[in-house]
Amino acid sequence: MVLSRQDSWTNDNDLLLASTVLQNIRNGGTQLTAFKEVAKLLNRTPAACGFRWNSYVRKQYQEEIQQAKQN
Repeated sequence: MVLSRQDSWTNDNDLLLASTVLQNIRNGGTQLTAFKEVAKLLNRTPAACGFRWNSYVRKQYQEEIQQAKQN
């Protein structure tokens, strides 16, 4: 029997993190600002959001990140 952690990241959490980071990049903001915003919404620390972004989510959004930086 496989148990999932109660504080596991869901697909919706990852999507919120990605969309918030990308929006901040497009608007000239920083990733840290996005991590702080998402942390409040998900009751997590900005460090946890940053770790999730850098270890998992960012790899799935490479093309979108480049496009956001160009705008």
